[in-house]
Amino acid sequence: MIRLGFAVRTVQQPGLAGGSPPHLSIMLTHLSDVIGYLERHAIRFYRFALPRAITMADLVECQNQLELLQRRIAALNLRLGLHLDPALTLSHPDETIAAEAIAAIEVAAHLLAMLDQPGSTNHTLVIHAGASDSAALARFAQRWPALSATARRRITIEHTTNGPALRALLGLATHTGAPIVFDYLHFQLHNPDRWSLPLALGLCFATWPQEVRPEVHLSSQRSEAHLLPGRNGTTRVLPPRVGQHADFIVARDAIELLAASHGLPPFDLMLEAKAGDLALLRLRHDLARYAPNWVDQVK
Repeated sequence: MIRLGFAVRTVQQPGLAGGSPPHLSIMLTHLSDVIGYLERHAIRFYRFALPRAITMADLVECQNQLELLQRRIAALNLRLGLHLDPALTLSHPDETIAAEAIAAIEVAAHLLAMLDQPGSTNHTLVIHAGASDSAALARFAQRWPALSATARRRITIEHTTNGPALRALLGLATHTGAPIVFDYLHFQLHNPDRWSLPLALGLCFATWPQEVRPEVHLSSQRSEAHLLPGRNGTTRVLPPRVGQHADFIVARDAIELLAASHGLPPFDLMLEAKAGDLALLRLRHDLARYAPNWVDQVK
């Protein structure tokens, strides 16, 4: 079974999970509301957003609220995820920023642990490796031991369009033990080794421990222009940027990725589309229409 998920915004129900709340307690209240929405639509994978400033003290203060949410999440077999701010990376040349990244990783990982079932690693944190040069990767590996066991157990590394190629990330995964999150669009735009999609996907899956379901990201590249109303009835036309995410998932992209995963273990598929939950519901409809053989395997 492949579980579909979406990130942050519930477009079909505006205001349910938008913005960055000022305190963890408010964010957890919003998350509780979103979980009700996920349950109604049988969605079992969701990425939420953290408040801008969150500390270990906040986790202690909200412990009772977290325990209630943890039991509810476990009963629904729901997987949660977080994505660290791309500007915060272990490979940054500035020690101050690297220290901020370590602190943010620790708080996020401990929050996910408190929302998880005891002894399990269902909820994971996605981070970027940073620059693609060997010095950056060396800094990442050098700072890795500074992280707690809780953080190291929940960190996953996503390959990006401007970062290291998959070959380099595989070496980093071997050194650190952090699994690689495969990203379909990033792979289409940054594949200097010209690997096939099934090969790249299989190599990323091999970095995941047996007890944790791999995470894969899927988005389609935006092809339409933006029309921005201007003054005096004028309109500006902005062409799409390379790598810009589309509002919805192109069914062909999803079918290509699913076909490449044939024979691989079950995984969770995060849809990184601007339309959020609407993109997920639309993809379910499109698979039923264009690839009915996948309907029973993708939920």
